[in-house]
Amino acid sequence: MSRRRWMVVPLAAAMALSFAACGGGSSVNVQNPPPPPAPKLSIAFNPKPIDSLPVNGTTTLTAVVSEDSSNAGVDWSLTCQTGSNCGSIAPIHTDSGKPTTYTPPASLAGNQQTVNIVAFATADHNQNVLAPITVTAFGGALKGTYVIQTNGIYLDPNTQASLPYEFAGAIVLDGNGLVTSGEQTYTNPSKSVSDTITGGSYYVGPDGRGTLTLDTADQGIGQQGVETFAITVLSASRALVARLDNPNLSVVSNESATGTLDLQTSKAQLSAGYAFVVTGTDVLSLSPTVFGGVLNVDSPNAISGVGSIADEDVDGTLFTKASISGAVTSPDALGAVKFTLTASFAPSPIQLTGYIVDATHIGLIESDNASGTGFGATGGVALGQGSSTGTFKDASAFSGEYVFGIFGQDLGGFPASLSSAGVFTADGLGHFTDGFNDSFQTDFFILYSRAFTGSYSVDPGGTGRVNSSVKYKKKGDGPQYIFYLTGNGNPPLILDNDVNAKGGFGVGAGTAYPTSDPIAFSGEYGLSYTQSSFGSEDDASGGMTVDGVGQTLSGTVDTDSFFTPVPDTGVTGDFAATTVPRRFTGSLSNELLLFQPAAVAYYIIDSNHGLFVETDGLESGVLALGYFATRTPVCPGCP
Repeated sequence: MSRRRWMVVPLAAAMALSFAACGGGSSVNVQNPPPPPAPKLSIAFNPKPIDSLPVNGTTTLTAVVSEDSSNAGVDWSLTCQTGSNCGSIAPIHTDSGKPTTYTPPASLAGNQQTVNIVAFATADHNQNVLAPITVTAFGGALKGTYVIQTNGIYLDPNTQASLPYEFAGAIVLDGNGLVTSGEQTYTNPSKSVSDTITGGSYYVGPDGRGTLTLDTADQGIGQQGVETFAITVLSASRALVARLDNPNLSVVSNESATGTLDLQTSKAQLSAGYAFVVTGTDVLSLSPTVFGGVLNVDSPNAISGVGSIADEDVDGTLFTKASISGAVTSPDALGAVKFTLTASFAPSPIQLTGYIVDATHIGLIESDNASGTGFGATGGVALGQGSSTGTFKDASAFSGEYVFGIFGQDLGGFPASLSSAGVFTADGLGHFTDGFNDSFQTDFFILYSRAFTGSYSVDPGGTGRVNSSVKYKKKGDGPQYIFYLTGNGNPPLILDNDVNAKGGFGVGAGTAYPTSDPIAFSGEYGLSYTQSSFGSEDDASGGMTVDGVGQTLSGTVDTDSFFTPVPDTGVTGDFAATTVPRRFTGSLSNELLLFQPAAVAYYIIDSNHGLFVETDGLESGVLALGYFATRTPVCPGCP
């Protein structure tokens, strides 16, 4: 029997042999799985940013950075349309999860602007998130077709002479900051141009102030076809405007003016009587001119002359009770009409373009001076007499208390050289009582702040023409006014045709506003004014807050100063009652006023509006006439 040899095999080797025998691989080729990738840094907004923001609002944004071992935080930046003010963001660096605050710009070029707010992970700017926010203004405060009208001065670049110029038109505002269409008429002593408005934009800020830009087809108008205005919204139906150039354009217009923007509520065919006044310059002589009267549209598109009457004063030469007749076109799509008139004092037909505001209100501008050889360069207003046409038979047709304002020229040669405001009562029997007048003529240095009485007579033919004689209580003869009555609660219009030395040798036009109680001067107002001295002119519009208890006012205006736009300047003032009804005296200050603080007299028509006139002309050599009216905020919570 043979002997066997036994061998002891280690356990591990045995297992290896066993696995090999079963077809397993060698442990030399076995690898551990790779470690999981490091978490990637990321950034996100939390909470989600808002999509839109009003221009007077603010918003906070918060970004959270994840997987940032350095805890470096967030960097913030703003981008928007090239050349625009994007607003501000602060702080520009925050910790992760901490907010920053975005504040929009104070104003926009139009009604809205998209601002892109970017949050960057500080540790890696390749990781970022974008929040587009639409900043909106208050263009919805104005929507519809509006009639715009201004009057002011134009500096002739060849002669450096200051000449009157007039502007009127109709524009369509879409409620979202765009001007979609329109038409306009522009006139100065060298030309009269009717033109299409091809577009434009507008902006309304939270305080009701803003800008309006019109693009026209005529490169010879404004700044090579661009006209820019400062606007102050009183309500959805009215705004005050001032002509201010865009300083970013390479050319200047040499124009300065104030005026109004009124919502059009009617484009009806004209009929019955219209009282009217226009003022400006005679084209041939460059002499001050005022022209007014009553036009009776007594059959469709026709003015036969029956019930119509006119007066004209050219450089102190007065033509009164002249015959006038002619025709008027039907309104076009934007409510524009053209009057072609034949008057006994005019060597050629007079053409006035009218832009209808409503059933009784038409903005007028003379448009017969296409080649510098027309009748005149004038502008003004017509007010419908309606059912009162032909009924003004005697002195009883003119009664009540009135506050009046007149602007024009004395006969010294400079435009905007006559301003006048005051108060009087017509007793319905042919007498003026309780009258007071503040007036100044810069060229002649004639200043009046005096009480007056007077008498008046109403045209028995029923036209509404009223001749008057004013007597100052201390100095005798005063200004010579012709009134044109309108009835239906509308204010009479005034033609100032001074032809005597004591009256001041001046021409002008204006309005006599019926007064009502209470006599209140307190709250939020829009204002506009013109200040002038020897051919230079400052025009402004803006807003003010009046403290009726403390008898002070303060606000902000946008001003054209010597044809240079200067927005956002402060205005302050004070006032106190006098013994003259509705007349307060005080001061008005603005850094661009030609003489300040200016002494002024405020005349309160009613709690909704009034006038003010500068009264320190003998010391300052400066005149000013302004208008103010209550202002409705453009949004809840807006100032």
